[in-house]
Formats: sequence, C-alpha cells, structure tokens
Amino acid sequence: MTPTVLITGASRGVGLELVRQYLARGARVLAIHRPGPTVPEALAALYAAHADRMRLIALDVRSTSAVVNLAARLSERIDILVNNTGMLMGTGFAPAGNMIGGGLRATLQVNATGPLFVAQAALSNMTRGGKIATILPIGDVRSLDLLDPDARQAAKAAVVKVMQSLASDLKPAGVAVALVHPGAVGPAPDGGEAALSLADSARGIIEVIDGLTLETSGQFFGYDGGSAED
Repeated sequence: MTPTVLITGASRGVGLELVRQYLARGARVLAIHRPGPTVPEALAALYAAHADRMRLIALDVRSTSAVVNLAARLSERIDILVNNTGMLMGTGFAPAGNMIGGGLRATLQVNATGPLFVAQAALSNMTRGGKIATILPIGDVRSLDLLDPDARQAAKAAVVKVMQSLASDLKPAGVAVALVHPGAVGPAPDGGEAALSLADSARGIIEVIDGLTLETSGQFFGYDGGSAED
C-alpha cells in the first residue's frame, strides 16, 4: 500500500526536503504551502516531476477559518501528517512585556493552534495506524518550568503540551503522535555552514516517524532517534 503523507511548510527547508525524500520512497505527498501568486520554484519543480503522486495545497495556517476548512479539501486517506510550520525563527528574544497584540496571537496560531487544527483535519481521513509528527526546532523548550519570556518560546511550549495531550487522546484510536527536533540545520552562529544538512535532518525525521509506535507516542525525539527531553 502506498502511504499518503500530508506535509505543512512544504515550500522550503526541512519541509521541502521531506517532500523530496518521501517522493523518492514512493509515497504520495500532499504538500501544504503558503498562498501566493506563484508556487515556490523548488516545490513546483517537484510537482512537475511527480504530478501523479503529489498534490499542492495553498493554505495560510495563520488563518483559523482556512485551517478549520482544510478537512473539506482533503479527499485522500492520510497515513502520516508532518506539521512543519513555524515562525519567528532566528528573530532573537523579546521581553515578556513586548509579547502583546497580534504578534503573540500570530505566533501561537502558527506554532500551536495551527498544528492542532491541521491534525484535526487530517484525522477525518486517518485510520488506525496513522502517525502525526510535529517538527519542533527550539530545543530550549524542553523544560516547561523554565521558559524564556519570549513569544517564540511560549508558542513552542504550547505546542509541546498540545501534542502530548493529543497523543493521549488518540492512543485509543491507534494513532501515534510525536514531536521531533530537526537538529541544527539553520545558519551557524558564526555565519558558517550549518552543522547538519537538510537531507540528513529529513532522513532522520523520517526514520523517527517510521519507528513511532503507540508505546512511544507523546515523546519528544531528536532527529537522530534519541530523546530531546533530557
């Protein structure tokens, strides 16, 4: 049976590499990307080469109504969901007093509420044995008791709690849930090359998802399969 994988944040970075590698494995891929006048070039090239096993879905995860309506746009069986959408990466830290208004709401929507609603949409087409993985790039948010007062950190802490709760709720239905740290794939602090290639990060993430079971559901893994909760 050919698995169907739904991937958010599919137009660049780890998300794009996940699309590429799942297609190389023979999977059918539903690639969610941000709406715009054109499809990002690299994603469009993959679609041109694999149109028989790929569908592009334009979706703004910052829009609650758009995400809630995603279920109506999904007709395929979903075997794997990879939530790879995030924002405010590498923007530095802000005092707690600055976490106000639309900025914090948008951050929480993209990083916590959005992944939950996307998961709910996918669940309408997911059967027993399905898997949900959320990519969590911020390793600092392993201790929920010692959070940095920054909107990005608050949002990442929220998605940890949301996904762990989802794992508990979905276990009786036979659906496993995990959080996965993608490793240091961004620019190095000194401006040098990243310590980890996108290809290696995506390969590791896929291996973690392959090995995910109901017994390990709810855990926070590193891309290398180890625990990211230490």
